[in-house]
Amino acid sequence: MDIRAHFKKVPVLDLLGTTFLYKTFSLPELVSSNFEIPDVMLGRQAEAIFESIIKESKSYKLLAANIQIQSPTKTIGELDYLLEQRKTKTQIHVELSCKFYLFDPKSLGTFEQKWIGPNKKDSLQDKITKLREKQFPLLFDKNTENLLENIGFNASKATQQCYLAASLYLPIGQSRLALPKAYQKCVVGYWMYYHQLTLEDTCSYAVVEKKQWLLPPKAITHWCNAKEIQAKILESLENKKAPQVYKKSGAVIEKFFVVWWDLK
Repeated sequence: MDIRAHFKKVPVLDLLGTTFLYKTFSLPELVSSNFEIPDVMLGRQAEAIFESIIKESKSYKLLAANIQIQSPTKTIGELDYLLEQRKTKTQIHVELSCKFYLFDPKSLGTFEQKWIGPNKKDSLQDKITKLREKQFPLLFDKNTENLLENIGFNASKATQQCYLAASLYLPIGQSRLALPKAYQKCVVGYWMYYHQLTLEDTCSYAVVEKKQWLLPPKAITHWCNAKEIQAKILESLENKKAPQVYKKSGAVIEKFFVVWWDLK
């Protein structure tokens, strides 16, 4: 399977509502299957996939990508993608994110603050705030004007959209039914504390590097038994890194995180 086809199946979280006014961008159909994923970090992989799909698209023209915006003294931010619809000539500023969030009922704050990164380094609320207060307003910053003029992009007439590829994980045993529908469709697995971990001798397991998380599980070639995977999980937890574990039972593959937060 082309990794881009798999990426298009990653759920996209639609945040459009009363406090977030940006629509979700729709990726166009794939034109070819000629793509090799680069050996770079996860976020850069997502960018390479997104850009490749747009460049081959018959619907959009890519005007600029990953544009560094400079003030007289420093870099103040980056615009992800500036596009133009070929038929309508509508111009679009798209911000891309690829995130993995775990719902932690014990976290303080709003619903969005309870969706946290596997290693508690960020939250969905952090992402929303950054999009709303920094990334989207950057299009209208005075330091952006000359760059936009050079590529013929009219910020005052453009639309702004986001593409938040979001893989969400619920605490083990919790139903997704209590979630808003936009979140329900993004749930791809579950998470647990180490003391909740039960490994089955009849199943196979795998732990892969983060930069392989965008690969389809069927691409995994090295599977471990219960004893081998337990050692790998413990090693990650001791380094305060929550591993994403793949569990294979027959033709069924599940994904879950084991977190280190309760370890002393």
